[in-house]
This record gives sequence, structure tokens and C-alpha cells, in this order.
Amino acid sequence: MDSYQAPNERSTLLRPADMAVSEEAPVDPFTLKHRFSCYDCLKIAFNCIWLFPLRLLFIVLPSAVMGSCLCMLSILCLSYNEEDPQPLTGWRKFVLQKVATKVSRLFMFGFGFHWIPVIGTPAASSEAPIMVVGPHSSMLDIFVIGCRSIPTALSRAENKSVPFFGRIFTQAFNVIYVSRDEMASRQQAATEINRRLNSGLDWPHLLIFPEGTTTNRKALLQFKHGAFSPGLPVQPVVIRYRNRMNTMVWPDHGDSVITCWFYTLCQFHNHVEMEYLPVYQPSDEEKQNPDLFAENIRNIISRSSGVPPSDVAIEDMILCKMAQQLGMPYSTGIVEYAKVKKDLSTSFKDIKKLLKTFSIIDRDRNGLVDISDLGWYLGVPSGAGLKMVFDSMAPASDGFLTFHNYVHGLLARCSSPHLQNEEFLHTIFNYLDQDHNGALSEADMFRLPIHIAAARHTTDDFYQITPQIGFGEVLIDTPRGVDNDDLYNCSAEEFKALLSEYKEYVLLFEAYRNIGIIAT
Repeated sequence: MDSYQAPNERSTLLRPADMAVSEEAPVDPFTLKHRFSCYDCLKIAFNCIWLFPLRLLFIVLPSAVMGSCLCMLSILCLSYNEEDPQPLTGWRKFVLQKVATKVSRLFMFGFGFHWIPVIGTPAASSEAPIMVVGPHSSMLDIFVIGCRSIPTALSRAENKSVPFFGRIFTQAFNVIYVSRDEMASRQQAATEINRRLNSGLDWPHLLIFPEGTTTNRKALLQFKHGAFSPGLPVQPVVIRYRNRMNTMVWPDHGDSVITCWFYTLCQFHNHVEMEYLPVYQPSDEEKQNPDLFAENIRNIISRSSGVPPSDVAIEDMILCKMAQQLGMPYSTGIVEYAKVKKDLSTSFKDIKKLLKTFSIIDRDRNGLVDISDLGWYLGVPSGAGLKMVFDSMAPASDGFLTFHNYVHGLLARCSSPHLQNEEFLHTIFNYLDQDHNGALSEADMFRLPIHIAAARHTTDDFYQITPQIGFGEVLIDTPRGVDNDDLYNCSAEEFKALLSEYKEYVLLFEAYRNIGIIAT
């Protein structure tokens, strides 16, 4: 049926210009594999014999122990209320803010940062209560800041459970913990931030890395707006690592933090520079719109650091981890989530479902899908209709579809007004409803050479169709040849819900309508 389409009649399915999918692959800011020259390897081999143990045993470890002791001293005999923490005052504040900064500087000296140029001046916490730091690329960033002042900070909830140190640092630094995966935790953190900033107490600066994770410094991630929701002045801070080999950079997908620190300790000298940018006073519009506030600060940091802004967000990193768990390359998960959320109004939960779908279509698990993979998944023979669907999602001519292409192409096409039109959906439904009884039987659905929720796709967690539909279960569980017309029917509303789950078939139905298989 599909094969009688004339080759030159397929252009009607191409995307509108404003929905075009970018042909450029997005930058991967989460991956870094160190590649060393022969000189680098010889230098590391030589320095690991004498310089590494010297620095580690006589500077780094002693300064770490001293820092921990100072933290314990600052909270000695101090009652701590987790529900209502208070800033340190008096001699406790002196120990942490004056003495601990010197220990932090000694720690960095042990890592080979023999001098740290500082540009600009840190503002008083009363003038700018929030410090926004970027790009965030290393676990050492907090120690660079700590050479000048000891702020309070946001931290991952997992760090709170670190034996011994978790409790000490929580009380000494009044850390605000947040879980990335829990909305309630993020809301609780935002509430605590607002409480402290509006309490009138002498809190130290609140240090926030708005990217939410470390990167390889190839792109500045989308900023989370938690630091900007209070609408208070902020001071942007830029950290620049100047080494030819960025051994101190620790993104999600690369060498472990221990390996990065080992490489860093084996360098003769490491370069870092810190710049305090002028305090930024938000406008009335920015106070009402945290996203606008965050974007303007990101642009300032981008210009100062030379790291370009990107539509990639921390959610992309979560998708990359998920792609790796599904057996595909790590970078498969990068979809530029900030752009997807803004332009296509799609939830993160839906993107994760699409990634599971893509992993099924990608039979080779190499992060690339060709037209035969898509035809296998849809249960469609090769032909003009299938090619129209594939071309509408794949902007490049190399014959492959990435997950980035798949998400942007599929969602852009399916959000097109004429595909959301009730008339279009009813046209498809009425064509399939052969006996015009207002319901689709299994036989009706097989009028076209497609198999929605075909039995050969057996991934249980993917084929969980909305309970009120029940139609997909018929196609999976019912033996062929059994007459189920009187037992299982799919109404127009259920059919619409089914297509919202399997958006690829919306494009396929449109293709069949455009080439004349489905009469309008």
C-alpha cells in the first residue's frame, strides 16, 4: 500500500521554517578524557615519585586535618537546631572566617597553586548576600573561594550523610542541602534561602553554583533560578583555570575526582585566577522574572569567562546517565533540555519516556537510528510514507537520526497546530472505523500496514498504556484470529489518548494522508 507513492510528492511533510531542527550537534559539556603527550606522561611519572608524596603528606593532608579541626572548634559546645540554624558569631566566626581561610590557602598551595591572582573585591554580604560562581568545573572551586572568605553554600543532599564530616560541615558552614530529583527538597531549599536572606541576621555570603553540576568548561549550562528568586543583588564570580592540561577539571563523564587530583598534584605549577565582578542590582522586571535575572547574569559570566552559553542543562546530564544505563553512548542523552522546555513545553518526565522509546528503536545501541530501525519499530514497510516520517525528524543527509533530532523533530512536528486539530484526528479515526460505529476494533486498526504497540516490542515498562484505553493490551495479549470486536473497542477519545502516547504514529498518519492512502 505504502509503495505507490511517487518520489517527488513527499515535500508536504517537511517542517515549517520556525520548527526546523538544528543540524549542528550540541556541545557535550559533561565529558572529558585526558590525553597526555609523551612529555606529560614523563612529567607525571617523574613527579609522582617525589613531588606527589611530598605535597600530599606534608601539605595537603595536614591542611585538611587542620581545616577539619577548625570546623570542630567553631561548633564546640554549640547547640544546633536543624530546623532553625543560626549564623556563627564572636570567636566562632573569627575562627572560621579568618583562620580557616589561611588553611584553605595552604591546601591550594599544596596542590601547586603557588599564587592565585584575584581581580576585583568581594562585596559585603549586606550589599550582595549571594555569590554566583561560574563556570563550575572542579571540586577545587570551593577552596579557591575559601581562600578569601568562607561562605555558606548549597550542596547535594547525598553529602549530608558522609560519615563524621557531613555533620561537622553542616553545622560549621550551615549548609543548605537539596536533592536534584525531589521537588519537595528543592522547594524546601528555596524557602530556607529566602528565610536566611530576609532574617536580618549577619549571615555570610550564600555561595551558589547555578549550573548545578561540574562541566568541562566547553559551555555554560542553563542557570537554575534558585539564586535569583529572592530578587536580591548578587555578585558574579568567575574562576579561570589557566593550565594547558585542565587536570583539575572534573565533569560527570571522565576520570574520577581522585585521578584528577593525582594528575594535578603531579604538575610543577597550576594556574587559577578569580575575578569578583561588580555587584548586579536586579531591575523590577528581573525581580518578577527569575529566569530573566538568571539569563542576564549568565551572559555576564559568559562574556567574562569566555565560555559560551548553551541550552544544555543539568537535566541533560541525567539523561546521559540514563542513556548509558540503557546501553547507548553517554552523550546520546544531550537534547538541550532548556530549549526543549521553553520552545516545546515538554516535561522532563516525557523526555525520559522518549529516551526509553529511542533505546528500543536503536537496535544497535550506538545512539544512531536509520530508516530501517524506525520502520521496524513502527511496523511499517519501506516506502515513501516511512521516508517522509524519517526525513521530518532527521535534518542531516547522513541517513541517521540522533536522540537530539528525534526529540526536537518529533515534538516540533506534533505540536504543529494542524496536527493538534480535532478535524485531523477525526479524519484518521473515521477512515479506520470501517463499520462507522464510533469505535475501533482490532481489525479496524490493521486496515493500514502498521501495528500500534506491536507484540514484538516486549519492553513492559514502555508499553504501559493509560488504563482506560486498554486497547494496547488487546494487541499484545490476544491471540491472532480471535474475534474481539464485541469485547474490545477503542473510542475516539481513547484513540486520541493512544496517539498522545505514541506520537510517531501521528506523523505516519499525516504522511499517509498526504500521499493519498488515507482519504480526506
